[in-house]
Amino acid sequence: MTPSAFTGVGASHFYELVTHLARRELNSQHRWTLLGWAWPLARQLAQLAVLVFVFSKLFDLGIDNYAVFVFTGLITFGWFSSGVQGGAYSLLAQRHLVSQPRFPASVVPVVAVAVPLVDVLMSLPVLVAMLVGSGSLTLTALLLPVLLAIQLVLMCGFAWIFAAAAVYLRDVPQLVLIGVTLLWYMTPVFYSLESVPERYHWVFDLNPLATLIEAYRAVLIGDPGPSVLGVAAVSAASVALAVAGLTMFRRLERGFVDEL
Repeated sequence: MTPSAFTGVGASHFYELVTHLARRELNSQHRWTLLGWAWPLARQLAQLAVLVFVFSKLFDLGIDNYAVFVFTGLITFGWFSSGVQGGAYSLLAQRHLVSQPRFPASVVPVVAVAVPLVDVLMSLPVLVAMLVGSGSLTLTALLLPVLLAIQLVLMCGFAWIFAAAAVYLRDVPQLVLIGVTLLWYMTPVFYSLESVPERYHWVFDLNPLATLIEAYRAVLIGDPGPSVLGVAAVSAASVALAVAGLTMFRRLERGFVDEL
């Protein structure tokens, strides 16, 4: 699947637009701040410190290498949360771009997904340092870009769907916020699937983010991960969602200017 197949613009032009708009958005977000682009990392480290204290000191979950375990989940879920929520509101926030003639509106939700990806890339050196310090870094970490690509495709699918729907129903961003909040508790970010009763595992099997987080931990710290079939299923579902999302986006796009 190439962007030009749906957007009517060349792939190189599509990626140039995403890169340019993402850079502009990042500069706008972090202008006049002391830490600048380091603020998302600072928030994650603060959250990590609290979770490690609560669930390894006050309520010990008995998880080895818990700091790395949690930080991996925080990075993954943080990207998903920011990207999907930002994607849902993206067309409403960037209506001036959508109204421009010949501008490919499908770029805008992708930018919302790409911006927090920079936060992930900034967190990776810290995660690698933690892996080295704990002696758990292995060659399987080279599979990390594959998992990032799967998650990127999954998030673009959600972003296209929610962004298009939000143009016609302004409650969608709020519904997405509620959904992501609930998903936080139904995703093994700060706990392991081993602590979940067997009869509820089917719920987590339906959560692609749970499978991805378990896969991240498997390649990074050697935890038992999902089966190859499970990862393949999430990959196929991500591609299907992206195709369906972009198709829906293109069908609804004709009315964007009037509704915005």
